[in-house]
Amino acid sequence: MRTSHLRDFFERAGARFTERHGVEIVDSLADPRTEYQRVRDAVAISDASHMQVFRLPEAGAIDSLDPLLAGNVARIRYGRLLHTFLADDDGFLAADGYVANNDDEFLLVCESLVDDPALRSLFMDRGASAGMEDLTDSHSILSIDGYKAWAVARELFGSDILGLPYLSVETCSFDGDTVRLFRAGKTSEFGYLALIRREKAEALAAALAESAERQGGGLCGSAIHNDLRLEGRFFNIYAEGATVRDPLPLGIQWMIDFEKPEFRGDAAIRQRREAGLRKKIVGVRALPGQDLAPEQALLQGDTEVGRLVATCTSHVLECRLGLALMDVDSAYAGLSFRLGQPEGPEITTISMPPIMPKSLGVKLDEV
Repeated sequence: MRTSHLRDFFERAGARFTERHGVEIVDSLADPRTEYQRVRDAVAISDASHMQVFRLPEAGAIDSLDPLLAGNVARIRYGRLLHTFLADDDGFLAADGYVANNDDEFLLVCESLVDDPALRSLFMDRGASAGMEDLTDSHSILSIDGYKAWAVARELFGSDILGLPYLSVETCSFDGDTVRLFRAGKTSEFGYLALIRREKAEALAAALAESAERQGGGLCGSAIHNDLRLEGRFFNIYAEGATVRDPLPLGIQWMIDFEKPEFRGDAAIRQRREAGLRKKIVGVRALPGQDLAPEQALLQGDTEVGRLVATCTSHVLECRLGLALMDVDSAYAGLSFRLGQPEGPEITTISMPPIMPKSLGVKLDEV
């Protein structure tokens, strides 16, 4: 199992660790409500070193990556990111991530359902001759997320970061070293990923944590990120992605360029697309005090029409939310079903996301 590069730093802060698909991750540092409010009301710093990172020189990047990934790598403009996924040969999800066109290099940052050796083998087989490097062991990633994440990023990397649009990349510096700063994030608040050499990662983590504390925030783990992603309706490969795995019912067709001549798994995906969608992901909301858990069935009378694939707690709405894989005829917002059994509690389908993030009220050009 690959251990976190920042284990010592987060362990000193009281972190609890867990394992996910062969990689050690920081699970939590405080109670869920505290960590949640750090993101929604201030800023939270997280260890994102579970992500796999690859670098290619610009010259060979398109030929190496475009035949593998569902999105169109050739169309990524300078300074921008493409959010897309890697499928297996059967067209089911293997990883999702960002591809960055960063001047003279392309960077691929992945969250994966396959282990490091398998993913490394796949990409290096295609990209080694083009100069691909695996930076997973030599670099670390820290995540900066929250309503005031921009303030922390500005303090450490300068005011130019305020001009970064969503899904963009900038090369910055910290303590004499290079930082690739991605404006991304999946919490629906402001978010950045900072990629830095492993040797400087703990110093950067400490500086980010101190800055976050000055903004009223602190550290947080991956568990609350799962809740934040679901509540904000950002795709989570480790939750609904790992359960469903088919990009079509998951609703991530927007990550695919079907005009491309090929990508890994494309024949199977196209075949299922032509056959027609039978199931679809839809959001659900429980009544206050009512619990939800993955694998619970949704029934219409005596007939099962869906099943929960991911759940979370919304501390804004003070209730449980979920994503259900539903028969397409039932996959609409505003319908009511019974949970678990015909006489079970009522559950309602909803439009996602059901909250308004505070970050939408911030105008960075006026800060």
